Amino acid sequence: MTNHLMRPTALVLSLLVSAGCSETPTQPETTEVPTATPEFAVATNSWLTKADMFGTTRGSMATATVTNAAGQSVLYAIGGATEAGGSLSRVQAYNVATNTWTYRAPMPVPLFSTNGAGVIDGKIYVSGGLRQDRHASHIGLYMYDPATNTWTRKRDMPTNTWGGVTGVINNQLYVLTCEREEDCYGGDPLPLYRYDPATDQWALLAFSPTQDRQPMGAVIGGKLYFTGVDSPFSGPNGRLTVYDPTTNQFTAKAPVPTPRFEGAYESAGGRLYLFGGRQLNSDGSLTRVQTTSVYVAATNTWITKAPIPTARGSLSASRVFVAGKARIEVVGGSRPGNNLQYVP
Repeated sequence: MTNHLMRPTALVLSLLVSAGCSETPTQPETTEVPTATPEFAVATNSWLTKADMFGTTRGSMATATVTNAAGQSVLYAIGGATEAGGSLSRVQAYNVATNTWTYRAPMPVPLFSTNGAGVIDGKIYVSGGLRQDRHASHIGLYMYDPATNTWTRKRDMPTNTWGGVTGVINNQLYVLTCEREEDCYGGDPLPLYRYDPATDQWALLAFSPTQDRQPMGAVIGGKLYFTGVDSPFSGPNGRLTVYDPTTNQFTAKAPVPTPRFEGAYESAGGRLYLFGGRQLNSDGSLTRVQTTSVYVAATNTWITKAPIPTARGSLSASRVFVAGKARIEVVGGSRPGNNLQYVP
């Protein structure tokens, strides 16, 4: 798909730029903040309810966490889709330490189902995505600088993409993505691209094994792990594949016990966490699931942990730190309960 609206790279967009259905009030919206739970009382393998993300209900966002000058984790929820399917340029920041949300500069283009986000040197990179429907994918790569609250357009991807997974390895982006609508729904191999911010260049590295449905995954130990879901006619079989950049090879790992897509995913402590999402049934129907599946890379095994409190789809997640310990923030969907924190 050709993009006829390519802009020059390094185009800096200020806070005053507004696009799509973004909401950018000059003051943070006041929210009711749940009572904090003392750290000594927080149990492992548990869920905490945090301050709801305000504004229009949305899902399919890109999320990333950056540490601010005070050493606090700040999660950024970027873009997304409304319940009616409209794309958003909205950006909201959640300060984990203060349990509060604020608006930030909107994306230059309203997008949902991007390739996720990666953080390099304190800056957030977001590529690809959909505008209003699954036939309007995007070619751009945007960099957000939380310190200046500005967006910069970087080198466009080689082609329009959407619905992928982004990981950061050795300060470079690795993006496994869908180039067409059929790529994420038709059982096709997916291209894996690498972006080097030092040179502002993209490179095509390889094609994945046959893939169906949008991948979910993250980096563990310098390797990119990602899932796939087979066609319902071949039976429920969730694949897990690992890509090793040192060999440029893909290797099959233990399959996902509860195959799903459009869930939240993140890595922490050498493990890949999958939260919620939608399951593809043998008759072709879809069911929302609450299951939390955890892959332990060291033993190539899956374990089941505390389920997400409510069955939700189109979720996003990012690793945050509280008192120096990793937790996973899961956001998306309607209020209440659109901001949950998992304690590994």
